[in-house]
Amino acid sequence: MATIEATIAIVGGAGPLVSEGLSWVLSASGSRVLGSYPDVDALEDALRAGGHSLQAAVIDAEDPSAGPSAVTALRRAHPDLKIVLLCEVASRAVVACAVSERVEGVVLKSDTPEQVILALRNVLDGRAVMPASWHKAPLEREGTGGALSERERQVLDLAAQGLTNREIAERLVISTNTVKYHLRGIYSSLGVRNRVQASRAMSEGEGDGEGERARISDRNPPEEGEPHPTAEHLE
Repeated sequence: MATIEATIAIVGGAGPLVSEGLSWVLSASGSRVLGSYPDVDALEDALRAGGHSLQAAVIDAEDPSAGPSAVTALRRAHPDLKIVLLCEVASRAVVACAVSERVEGVVLKSDTPEQVILALRNVLDGRAVMPASWHKAPLEREGTGGALSERERQVLDLAAQGLTNREIAERLVISTNTVKYHLRGIYSSLGVRNRVQASRAMSEGEGDGEGERARISDRNPPEEGEPHPTAEHLE
């Protein structure tokens, strides 16, 4: 089993069996497990009481007491903390949370101990990891009426110019995986299957006088910056 040396906390978890099993895996890898906490408040209390230095947190993405809200709280309180989400499947909510909060890693509960440790080691080394199937997460854009966010519009404009995903990523200072995520959102919103159809839909919209710009939503896109490589492509 690969080894890692770091202080890690576990937040949430579907019962003691999951959290204790994960604690054992992490401890066996050489890590120091600060503890398993039901929510972020309990973890913060422990950090304040003990003055501990924490390098990473593993959060159960499907635990109602943890999940995306815990990620948001920890990211705000500890911007440099490495965060790994634990989930059954890379669902739309998990992927959206990972992208918007710049989560460093997502691991599946079905992963082997070796895979979990390898993912954590990559995360601690500064490389983000997501499951190979993350891009297959369903994107149901209910109620958007085809509206695109400002970031999605930027991605679509560059895609329509013929730029590759990597070129778009470089231009917008985001990762290629984030570009792919936005493209999937665009396809879902416009009811198309690829960038050619999306570009055509945009052109047709602009040609009838209303344009796609009139349908850009007012919601603010998340701040994006650091590369977010996946298990398929570690940058």
